[in-house]
Amino acid sequence: MVLRVIILVIFLFSILFVPLNSSAQSGKPLLNLEELIEEALQNNPEILAQKKRWEVFKEKVPQASALEDPMFGFGIISLPTNLSFRDEDMTMKEISLSQKFPFYGKRRLMGEMAQKEAEAVFTEIQEKANRIVKEVKATYYELSYNYRSTEITERNKEILENFAKIAETQYAVGMGIQQDVLKAHVEVSKMVDELIMLGQRRRALEAKLIALLNRSPESPIGKPEEVAYKKLPLNTGELQKTAIETNPTLKGMKKMIEAKEKAYALAKREYYPDVTARFAYGQRDNGPEMKRRDMLTGMVEINIPIFYKSKQDRKVAEAKADIQAIEAQYQAMRNEIQFMITDMATMIQRVERQLELYKTGIIPQANLQLSSAMSAYRVNKADFMTLLDSRMTLYKYELEYHLALTEYEKNVASLEAAIGKRFLQ
Repeated sequence: MVLRVIILVIFLFSILFVPLNSSAQSGKPLLNLEELIEEALQNNPEILAQKKRWEVFKEKVPQASALEDPMFGFGIISLPTNLSFRDEDMTMKEISLSQKFPFYGKRRLMGEMAQKEAEAVFTEIQEKANRIVKEVKATYYELSYNYRSTEITERNKEILENFAKIAETQYAVGMGIQQDVLKAHVEVSKMVDELIMLGQRRRALEAKLIALLNRSPESPIGKPEEVAYKKLPLNTGELQKTAIETNPTLKGMKKMIEAKEKAYALAKREYYPDVTARFAYGQRDNGPEMKRRDMLTGMVEINIPIFYKSKQDRKVAEAKADIQAIEAQYQAMRNEIQFMITDMATMIQRVERQLELYKTGIIPQANLQLSSAMSAYRVNKADFMTLLDSRMTLYKYELEYHLALTEYEKNVASLEAAIGKRFLQ
C-alpha cells in the first residue's frame, strides 16, 4: 500500500509539474496575424502581378478613345511618259494629309468600354488579395495548431514516460504485469512518432507561409500566438446581401456586363458612317509659254454600310448574346456564392457548438474521469491500464479541441473571402 501511494505521488507530480521543453518553447518571437496579412498584401508576387495587369488595362483607356493616326501622302499626278513636269498643265507634285473621324459617340463608347474592362480587372486584385489573406490565415492557424499539438504531445510523452517507470517499478516488485510495461512503452513510441510528423508538418507550413509573404527561403518564422475562441454573431441573410455588394468576383462580372453593354451600344453605332477628311497641295512647274498656279484639293469621304445584314446586324446580335452570356454567368456565380455562405455559416455554427461541448462537457468530464481513475488506483480499485486509458482519452480530446478551433478559424477566413470583406474579426 505504501508503494502504491509513492507511485501515485510520482504520477501526480508528472501531471502537474512536467515542464514543456519542446522547441515550441524555444523563445521564438510571436507572430502577429494582422502584421503577416499586411506583409502579404504588400509583397505577395501574385498580388503584385495582378496590380501590373491592372496598370496594363488602365493604359488602354486613353488609347481606345483616341483618333486614328492621320495619314500623310506624297506623289506625282499626271506625269507624261516623257517624264517632263512642264509639258502638261495637270502635272504636279502633290502632298496630302487625311484624317478619319468616327461617327459621333463611337470614341466615347470605346473609351467607356475600355474603362469598364479596366475596372473589372481592378476587382481581380481584390479577389486575389482575398484569396491570399485566406491562405495566410489558414496557414497561420494550422501552424498554431501544430505548436499546440506539439506542446500537448510532448507533455503527454513526459507523462507516459513516468507511467512507464511506474509500470516498471510495479513489475519489479511483483505488483504489476509485463503487459503494462510494454503498453506504456508502445504509447511513448507513438508519441515520439507523432512528434516527428508534427516537426515535418511544421517545416512545410513555415515554408508555405514564407512563400506567401515572399520572403527568402532561409528567413526565420516565429511562433504563432495561441488562438482564442471568439463566438461570432452570424446572420446568413445579411451576409448574403453584403456579399452581393462586396464580393470582388461579382463586382468584376458586373463591370464586364457594363463593358458589354457599351460594346452593344457601339455595335449599334456601326450602322452610321465614319468620315474621312483629306486635304492636298499640288505644286506645278511653269510651262514654256505660261505660268502655272499651284493647286489645292479638299475631299470628304464616308463609308456606306450597305452590307449591314451580314455585318452590322450580326455585330449587334453578337454583342447582345455576349451580354446575355455574362448575365447568366453572373447569376450562376451569385447563386454559388449564396450557397457557399449558407454552407460555411452552417459549418461555423456546428463547430461553435462542438467547441462549447468540448470546453464545457467533454474535456472537463475527461479530467473527472482521470481524477476518478487516480482515486480508484490509490485504493487498489483500478489497475494501471485504467489510468493509462484515462490519460490517453484526455490527450485525444485536447487535440480534437484545438483541431476544431483551427477548423473554426479557417472556416471564418473562407467566409470572409466569399463575402469579400474582413468584418468578422
